[in-house]
Amino acid sequence: MGVRAGLLAVIVLLAGCGAAEDDEPEAAPSSPASATPSPTPSPSAPAVTPTPTPTPPAVVPEELDFTAATVGGGTFEGASLAGRPAVLWFWAPWCPVCQREAPLIAELAAQYEGEVAFVGVAGLSGDLAAMEGFIADGGVEAIPHIDDRDGAVYSRFEVTQQYDFGLVSADGTVEVVRGPLEEDEIVAAVERLAAG
Repeated sequence: MGVRAGLLAVIVLLAGCGAAEDDEPEAAPSSPASATPSPTPSPSAPAVTPTPTPTPPAVVPEELDFTAATVGGGTFEGASLAGRPAVLWFWAPWCPVCQREAPLIAELAAQYEGEVAFVGVAGLSGDLAAMEGFIADGGVEAIPHIDDRDGAVYSRFEVTQQYDFGLVSADGTVEVVRGPLEEDEIVAAVERLAAG
């Protein structure tokens, strides 16, 4: 017998002996009821991301198509108010009615923050220092104030006196309410804007 045939015989013999000499009983297969099934991974569905509907650009009313200096030395873009409710509060630093309105304007601006924008329009005075003093004394530092010493914004809204209000609705409708107004009239106008 050749060497190859002898090796083959030994391998077959060992393979057969291993199975025959195993004294351990084989474990019975477990029944499906007692087996703990392993979770089958399910294919994950692709995440559905809604496609955002493009928002049409807000229409900028003619009255808001301006750039003006602010009392603080910056610039204010009237178009930034387009598409959202806004109150333009026209005031003059020497006006006692405006001084009386200032705390209410500050309170309403805080109450409706994120819902209605408030902007002061300081005019009918050539005195920037008086405007700055009015803002500080009136407690209305939290809202922007346009430096309208040249009267351009007053004219754009056809305002000829202080204490008028420019009300801009979200749809771009502009209404100028002639003052002086009582406190409850100012509050009601702001509530109407906020309600849409």
